[in-house]
Amino acid sequence: MPVLTEEELQSLKDKAALAEKNLKTTQANQKRLQNEVEEANNKKKGFLVGFLICLILLIACLAIAFGAPDILGIEQGTEIASDEVVVKKSEIETYQTSISQLEQELAQQNNNHPLDLNEFYAVQLGAFKKFNTRLSSDSFSIVRNANYKDFNLFTLGVFETEADAEQLRKIVRQLNFRDAFVGKYKDGERIDAEF
Repeated sequence: MPVLTEEELQSLKDKAALAEKNLKTTQANQKRLQNEVEEANNKKKGFLVGFLICLILLIACLAIAFGAPDILGIEQGTEIASDEVVVKKSEIETYQTSISQLEQELAQQNNNHPLDLNEFYAVQLGAFKKFNTRLSSDSFSIVRNANYKDFNLFTLGVFETEADAEQLRKIVRQLNFRDAFVGKYKDGERIDAEF
């Protein structure tokens, strides 16, 4: 295991602090973007509902103006109050289905954060049988713990692609972690690794 000088340790601490700051900034930007997407979707839904109501009212007015109550499915003699509009159940069900689909798509878009991945790539720093101590807290997880057979693994980073993890591995090797390599992890277990 390499020995770090005070300068190297301070440099790592500075990089960790910068990474944490960048992570918080990224999370704040992501939250802001999610809020903007939600606002845009709400405006879109509002516009769609308003447009549909206007369209329905226009169709009802035209049907009444031309004396064709059969178009609306109204029996002769049935009167509609001035504040009522007749809409077919099938149209309402179609709108409800469309709204449900839009809500599902929005929920899927909001679930794609890299830290929420069950399967990811990371740079493995070491594997030990007797050393099983967490090197980070749950709220600050730069170093993660994983398992492989009867070894306790210590990894750095959470990446969606192997290429992204490889960039960090190159930097870590420059810091005298010569045995560091990229591994693939799923649900806290190493499933594939490049040696």
